[in-house]
Amino acid sequence: MQPQNNQLTFRNFSGEQDIPLLLKLNLSSRKPDGDPEPITLEEIANALANIDRVTLEQGVIIAFANAAPIGYSRLGWYSSHPGNRLYYQISFLGEEHRSSDDWPAMVAENERRLREIAAGLTPVSERYFQAWASDHQTDWISVLASAGYQVVRRFKNMLYQLGEVPTKPLPDGVEIRPVLPEHMRKVWEAQKEMNAGLFENVVEDWLDEKYPAWLANPENEPRFWQVAWDGDRLAGMVMAHLDIKEKEKPHIRHAHTEHIYVRPQWRGRGLATALIAHSFQVLKAQGATDVELGVDVENESAAFRLYECLGYRTFCVDTWYRKKMAD
Repeated sequence: MQPQNNQLTFRNFSGEQDIPLLLKLNLSSRKPDGDPEPITLEEIANALANIDRVTLEQGVIIAFANAAPIGYSRLGWYSSHPGNRLYYQISFLGEEHRSSDDWPAMVAENERRLREIAAGLTPVSERYFQAWASDHQTDWISVLASAGYQVVRRFKNMLYQLGEVPTKPLPDGVEIRPVLPEHMRKVWEAQKEMNAGLFENVVEDWLDEKYPAWLANPENEPRFWQVAWDGDRLAGMVMAHLDIKEKEKPHIRHAHTEHIYVRPQWRGRGLATALIAHSFQVLKAQGATDVELGVDVENESAAFRLYECLGYRTFCVDTWYRKKMAD
């Protein structure tokens, strides 16, 4: 352990035996934030299993005050385009420690460790520390602001209540077909193409060697996807999936409409609207009661207006923060 501020100490993740502790610390952080989203031991374990580009020992740091665990952070990095690298931290701390300097000390330790990670990588022209916060995480937002982080983007999370589902016709010459195994590579290429233009792109996720992992992702549910074709060319898609929250509200089936994309030559013809409406029909038939999506407020203003017109309503806002990493 390494002492900080004469009180806080830190240690790296030491194995599966730490997962119940991370769950306890995560829940103690969510409560004062009024975070309505439940979290489970399985979800913590899955998040750790998907940590990429750093080891678990590097990527999970547990904080102690007087030898008692009080919070933890997850660290990592990625590139949003080939010329940059973003070194991120996600941090959790219980309410009883938020009035002290413990959280700023955790941020400082996270940054120190991220600098160590950066020192072992090939230099790039742009390097930033990065963090995220939902609008209910007011304490975390204050900590980031005091540490010099600045707002770089906002994303609206929107919800559609599945009542009477609209019917929207497809443009002439375009048809929706069931997604078969032989279509998956074309869907991957379209999703890669879409992400290349997004602020939140992760370059490393779209390397060719990542295709098998994408193909095996259990969140991929092709039976719910709406993929439109013009002959043998993929024109647009909506990759929907169900998120069943049985423990909290067993009668509610929550769904997502994600990766909504129409290729440029098919835009302006109502294809996105038709694909989303078809997704609503399929998801409602599966018992879904509401549908969620997220939209970049700055770069996707036209998309935001489309979603509002369809009936999606904003329920919370996520903010992205960055601070330049000094050379």
